Amino acid sequence: MPPITTQNNWSLRKEIFDYLGNQIESGVLKPGSLINVRKLTEELKVSRTPLREALAQLEVQGLVTIMPQRGVLINVLTYEDLLDLFEIIGALESQVVKIVFDRITGKKIDFMVRYNRAMQMAIKNGKSRKFHETNILFHRVFLDLSTNQELTAYVGNLKLRLFGFALKSYRNRFKEAIVAEHDVFVGLVKDGDRDGASAYLKDVHWQFNHPENFIRPDAVNNI
Repeated sequence: MPPITTQNNWSLRKEIFDYLGNQIESGVLKPGSLINVRKLTEELKVSRTPLREALAQLEVQGLVTIMPQRGVLINVLTYEDLLDLFEIIGALESQVVKIVFDRITGKKIDFMVRYNRAMQMAIKNGKSRKFHETNILFHRVFLDLSTNQELTAYVGNLKLRLFGFALKSYRNRFKEAIVAEHDVFVGLVKDGDRDGASAYLKDVHWQFNHPENFIRPDAVNNI
C-alpha cells in the first residue's frame, strides 16, 4: 500500500476513506477479513487519528465493524442485507430519474445502450468483474446528472457495500435479467415516459423477488 501524503487533516481523512473504499471495491480487502490498524498506519504512513476517523465513517456506512483489541472487520453482506439495499437504492435512483429526466439526452441514452451491450459481452465472456463495473457505469449515466452530491455519494456508498456480494459468482440468468431490465428502462426513457421510467427502477429493477439461489450458484438449494 502506498503512503498517504496529504497534510490537511480533513483531506487526509477523506483520502484514507476513499483509498480503503477502493481497496474494498477492488477485492483487495475481502469481506470477512480483518484490518490491523497498527500495521495499516505504518503502511500508509499516517497517524492513528485520521485513520480511525476514516474507519469510523466506513463503519457508519456499514462497510466495516470496528472490533476493539481485534482490528477492523470488513463486513459480509447477507442476502437479507442485499434485499434491503436494493429497496433503498431503488427509491433513491427513481427519485433522481424524475428530477434529471429532461437532462437525459440522446447522447446519454446512447451511453446506456453501449454499456448494456458491454454487459452482455461480459456475460458471454465470463467476465464477472467487468459485468459489475459496467453495470455501475450504466446507472451513473443518469446519477451523474444530479446536482445533489450528497444523495449520489450515498447511493455510491450503498453500491460499494454490494460489491463484496457482486464479487461472488452470479448465475448468468441473474445477469441476463439485469440486462433485459436495463433495455426496458432505456425504452421508457426514449419514449419520454418520466413516471414510467422512475417507477420501473423502483418497482421492478431494484425490487428483487427471487430466492438467493437465483443469483448465486453457491447458495443452498440450488436449482
